Amino acid sequence: MQSGGGGPQNVFMDQFDLEARTQRVWDLNHAVWFTLMGVGGGVFLAGRILNLTEGLGYLLGIPTVDVISFVAIAVGGAILVVDLGRPLQFWRAFVNVRTSWISWGAWSDLIFLVVAGLLVLPALSLGGSEPFSGLGWDPHGNDGAGLALEIVAGVAAVVVMTYAGAVLARPRAIPYWNSPAVPLQFLLSSAAMSVSLVMLIEVIAGEPVSAGQMVLLGVLTAALKVAVVAHLRTRRDAPGKAQSLQRLLRGRHRFVFVWGVGVAGTALPAVLAFVGAGAAGARDALAVICCVLLVPGGFLLRLITLRVGIYPPVHIPSMGRPRSSAAPAESLGTAGRR
Repeated sequence: MQSGGGGPQNVFMDQFDLEARTQRVWDLNHAVWFTLMGVGGGVFLAGRILNLTEGLGYLLGIPTVDVISFVAIAVGGAILVVDLGRPLQFWRAFVNVRTSWISWGAWSDLIFLVVAGLLVLPALSLGGSEPFSGLGWDPHGNDGAGLALEIVAGVAAVVVMTYAGAVLARPRAIPYWNSPAVPLQFLLSSAAMSVSLVMLIEVIAGEPVSAGQMVLLGVLTAALKVAVVAHLRTRRDAPGKAQSLQRLLRGRHRFVFVWGVGVAGTALPAVLAFVGAGAAGARDALAVICCVLLVPGGFLLRLITLRVGIYPPVHIPSMGRPRSSAAPAESLGTAGRR
């Protein structure tokens, strides 16, 4: 060690670096949860907006699309409760509405299930009877009361589809997540998956898939592709995001992201959807292919987004004062003997 000069005497004690590191909390369970929430809210909206609740079959008198929606959100909510670590304290997820998107999500899940459940309750058929048919509103939203319930449930469904991305985007600790592009991607992906799933149900039920539905699917999927590419091209050199992009485009996740998400999960379904809009004879087959590609692609988008959540490297300088060259001779002598 040098005994003089005004510079630091030991660089390893005066400063140190924390390398970029990957978060380990959010992974497979969360990707499944996010996907189920997106599909659950989206299928309800797609069935209602496209006016398909009455033509795609029923389970216990309730439209099939609504049943799928309820099951997906209920299962996703159960995964959220289990993930809290202490399931019996699930109520804590509801208490921070002012500051937590998790609380927004929990309330939206609950409101959706309650209000949408009330909406379809008059249609429930048990043993050949409809015990709740006298409730006084139309379960398809064709009267004032039914429409009001449908609107409230629809707003809650939009939040259900969006809040998972908002949970990731709000904190600044992980630059790749801290972007409005993340909730936008999740919303568009949820919408595209849901429309394709509703079209799959149409094919199974023997109902024709319309050209307008294929155009809608193509627009949603193309918009998703644009949102993903735009996110990749912004703040490319930011610490943390640069490491995320390296893993996405050149590292361990390259094949799954580029081919599984970028090509098979977005670009190819967009092309097939637009082709199907003008090819009536192939429309049903193309709708099925789009669904088979989009749903796994949407899940992989969420999983890979979670797995490239990287904290940026941190440089921590010395908090102490550099030694003065005018230090007492006695101190310098002591340092030299060390």
